[in-house]
Parts: sequence; C-alpha cells; structure tokens
Amino acid sequence: MTVSQEDLKAFARFGETAELLVELENNLFVKTEEYDEFRKRVFRVVEGREARLKAGRKEQKGAALIGPAGSGKSRIAEEVINEYHALTQASGGREFGCRIISVIVPGRATVRETLVAILKALGYKAKGKIREEDTLANTVMTHLREHRVAAIHLDEVQDSGRFRTSDSVETFSKRFRNFTQDQEWPVCLLMTATLEGRAMINHDPTLTRRLRPIEVKPITFNESCQQLRSALKQLLVDAKIYDPDHLLDEDEFIRILIHAAVGRLGVAIEMAIEAIGECVEDGNDEIEMGYFADAYAFRNDCDEELNPFVSENWSTIDTGKALQRYQAESQQRRRRAKTN
Repeated sequence: MTVSQEDLKAFARFGETAELLVELENNLFVKTEEYDEFRKRVFRVVEGREARLKAGRKEQKGAALIGPAGSGKSRIAEEVINEYHALTQASGGREFGCRIISVIVPGRATVRETLVAILKALGYKAKGKIREEDTLANTVMTHLREHRVAAIHLDEVQDSGRFRTSDSVETFSKRFRNFTQDQEWPVCLLMTATLEGRAMINHDPTLTRRLRPIEVKPITFNESCQQLRSALKQLLVDAKIYDPDHLLDEDEFIRILIHAAVGRLGVAIEMAIEAIGECVEDGNDEIEMGYFADAYAFRNDCDEELNPFVSENWSTIDTGKALQRYQAESQQRRRRAKTN
C-alpha cells in the first residue's frame, strides 16, 4: 500500500487531536457536592483509623460512592485519594500508614481474583503461586502491613461475585469486611460502584453499619446549570476555542446537553470534549451546536431525528440508547397506537 504525505499529515492530526482531548480531560475536574461529601467521608474514616489504632481499637470504618456509569465516581475517588496522599505527605505522614491503593474489581470476579488484583497493585505477582484463598488473603494482609496501607479502594465493586448469587456476594463482602477488623493491621474499605452496588452494601448488615455511603444523583438544570456552564467555558479556554455566538450562555443548550448526557455530569463533560475534538478536526476555532450534534452522532450512531442537538423535540428522545433509528421508532409507536 502506498502512503502519501497527505495521508501521513491527516493521520498525524488524529494523534494531535487525541493528545489535546486527553489533556483537556486530565486538567478539568468539577468539584461537585458529591465530591465534597465523599471527600469528607474518606478523610473522616481514614483519619479515624489512625485515631482508633492509637487508642487500641481495631475495628475500622469505610465509605462508598454509588452512581450510574458516567456520573464521575471513579474520577471523584481518584481526586480524593490523591488529595489525601498530598495532605498526609505534607503533614509528615501517619504513624499507622496513610497509603490508599485502588483496584478495579475484575468483571464477575471471585474473591481470589480480587485478592490477586490487590497484590498486583502492591507490586507482588501471585497468579498461580497461591491456591488457597485463606492463604492468599493472609498474604494480602502481610503486604498491606509491609506497605503501610491505610485503606483499600475497590472500584466497580458491583462486578463482585462470580455468578452474582446471594452466596457469592456474601462471600465477597465478608472477606473484605474482615479486612477492616484484622487484629494486626486493619484497613479502611472504600468502594465505588454503579447502582447495582447497593445490593452488596445492603446484603451484609455488618458491612452496611461500617460504611458511610453516598449516591451520585442525576444532574438537573436548576441545580447544575452554572457549574456545568463554567466547566464548559474553561474547556474552551484551555482548547483555545471561541464561542462567538454565545452558545454556552443559552439555557436551552445547557438543558439539551444535560438531557443528551442522561443527567450524568461525567458524560456531559466527555461529550463537550468530543465536540471540541470535532471542531478541531474541522480546522475551526469556533464552537457551534453542529459539533455537539456530530459528537453525539459519533458516540451513539443515531438518525438525525433522534439527535437531541438537531431535533426540535429533543426532550422526547431516549438518550440512554445507542443505534436508534427514527423509522423503526415511528413504526413501533404506530403499532402501539393501533393496539390501544
């Protein structure tokens, strides 16, 4: 295959745009009410661990952040943990350790698979070396103590349990609940999960009592308009993109974006960054509604009639679905009408 200079230039632009979008994503973080509340919970339980251990008390607490996919849970947890590390380091550390490790729970993970993931995060490869779960758990506790870990953060914890049976969930929750009351080195348990994670938290009354949970609620225009608008304007500044038509100042546009993102702040920010990408790839430095329409179409592959940034009836569109076709939707509505 012959590759021309024009091909190389066009290909290079993909990389340049990708680097810009990743930079925008990394540099922007919106400190929401849920961030403040989860931060408060994490700081209280982890600092509480230090105080409890100094007083000779072993049983520790935990915190949980629950919300739909795309609501920004993992990013909130990442920012809170990074801030905690920075603050404890600046204040001289902690007698009983101050490190928080994060582990993504593998899909449909057993307890053993999650324990292996924790060891991997600590730099220890245990795959195939340890077969007994109790021995593996003891190995994890040994390494937690050696690395002076104060808390374990389990992300995507809704995926725990091989077949999601009551027994598998109970086995998973009991194992990690026991980490909070280890007699030699108890740690705090931090969890982030989609709404399905509620079942695990409420399945074990003892775990429920020890956790301090908070749920990420859907954003609304009345409560989130100004915060979202400010975040979008900052993205444009960072990307050196202009808004000559004052699109971001239009309340209708913010309402459409919130609806397109299914009320999830993380998705709304992601969609805005992708719209900036469409603008940059077009060789333009002025944002328009059309770039948001392009970004929505790119991520959902829907007909224009079902694109909220195009349709006048945007509020009736089910933006939680991808690959929607207007004709099929219309036929389905007509069939329902005839049946009635």
